[in-house]
Amino acid sequence: MSGRRSIGLVIASLSLLVLSYFMGYYMLNPIMRTLHEEGLIPGATEEEWRYYGGLVATALQGVGLVLSFAWGVLADKYGRRQVIFLLALIMGAGMILVSTATNYTQLLSFFLLFGVGYVGVGPAIYAFISDAVPPESRGRGYASYYVSSVLAMIVAIITAGVLLPWRFAYTISGALVLVTATILYFSSRGITVGFSEAGREIRTYKFREALPSLKKKTVLLVLLMIVPWTIPWGMLSVWSIDYIQTRWGVTKGTASLVIALATLSIAIGHIVGGSLSDRLVKRGDLGGRTKVSILGVALGYVAMLSMICYPYPHGDANFTALLLPASLAVFGMTFTTFAYPNINTILSEVVVPEHRGTVFAVYSILNNLGWTLGPTFYPWLMGALFKTGDVVVSMTLAASATVSLWLLALLMWVLIHKFYPGDKI
Repeated sequence: MSGRRSIGLVIASLSLLVLSYFMGYYMLNPIMRTLHEEGLIPGATEEEWRYYGGLVATALQGVGLVLSFAWGVLADKYGRRQVIFLLALIMGAGMILVSTATNYTQLLSFFLLFGVGYVGVGPAIYAFISDAVPPESRGRGYASYYVSSVLAMIVAIITAGVLLPWRFAYTISGALVLVTATILYFSSRGITVGFSEAGREIRTYKFREALPSLKKKTVLLVLLMIVPWTIPWGMLSVWSIDYIQTRWGVTKGTASLVIALATLSIAIGHIVGGSLSDRLVKRGDLGGRTKVSILGVALGYVAMLSMICYPYPHGDANFTALLLPASLAVFGMTFTTFAYPNINTILSEVVVPEHRGTVFAVYSILNNLGWTLGPTFYPWLMGALFKTGDVVVSMTLAASATVSLWLLALLMWVLIHKFYPGDKI
């Protein structure tokens, strides 16, 4: 098998692995009420059972967030393949065990086991992609990761919410994690730290030597940018359907359809953003990745803010009324997503191979922190700063302010454009 075909198999198996384990989290969405009805999530009131249900999702992300820095360091020290394989085995086992739970304690424990790898595997995967894919093609390499994570939401909702009983869905998904992780592990033999950058001397990992990489101007700017960048994404992931349903006066089904289309457009944005920046780099444009990101964030912000403030004819569900604001939502998410694969690519290009897991671990923690804050930041703004007595006005102001955090991210991108070429290794 040629080197190109070998790398193709590695990326394909990695993409399927990412799809499979992300499903383990997203399948919670359609089955929460089912878990309560079957007695696995306790609670005598709506508020009580939702608290216990939310605790499952928060706990599985929290345990991974706490451990992700350690996994990033271990990936640098002992190898990215080995850490990914270990965490995939833990995740696969946890997902299969979830399907056997008979009470809340078991359910929470098995999801915690799954969570050990769910967030924590991210830094190892980010660093591994830079090992497997040469710098000029990493935009598409990282796009494959993000596309899989986005498609996982759609596949999970259909699989656990429509096609299969939830226990069977978790068993199948857990088995897929184990199978794809095994294929990835054996197909990637020989891909060691810095493999894609032949000729570069790789030094033995020492933690104290990795810390200066965090002080590079480009790295610091990315880390400063990532929380205001992800808070709006966290808000949109939880409250976008409710926003459209309430402000536009349409049904939940109509609002869900609009967001489903916008979610699908995120996958397109990852592919276009990564591929376009790769093409510019191959043509010799050293600032191609930052230019694509700046353009995407600027256009995406304008489109998303326009959707939020659009003077929609309340209660009108006709296609003609929906077309323009729905298109703005799709364009907003498509363009803004141009930046995501380029964030990882830029970090991989300014940090030496042997330290990337450590740097990506810090990035991953801040990235997930923003996603975690978003769902509470938006309603906090509604109640604390924009409490007007008119819920629609409060929602509009709070959503506009939240999305406007992308302007801070845009400013950081302009500064990254200035320092990134000089920081490249």
